[in-house]
Amino acid sequence: MSQDFISNQDALAGGNGGFDTNTGFATGTTCTSSGTYRASNKYLDLIQVYAVGEIFRTFCDGKKTTWYALSPDLSTNSSDGGFSSVKVAAGTI
Repeated sequence: MSQDFISNQDALAGGNGGFDTNTGFATGTTCTSSGTYRASNKYLDLIQVYAVGEIFRTFCDGKKTTWYALSPDLSTNSSDGGFSSVKVAAGTI
């Protein structure tokens, strides 16, 4: 991995108090800002806590993925108190 790529990852992780929710980190890269990260496929969102210096892991199915920092806000649930725990509508699989 080139030093330019690593420096670019470090710079991108610094936005919004260390949480840049628009920048993804690929499996195998080093975490530059401690926090809670999310990876997704079409069936599942995986939430994982990473500390600075840890390596982003593969998704739970063993495939490479991209991890995104979650917002430091307490909740991203809808204003009516509901949330969607399943990404696939019932009966579609």
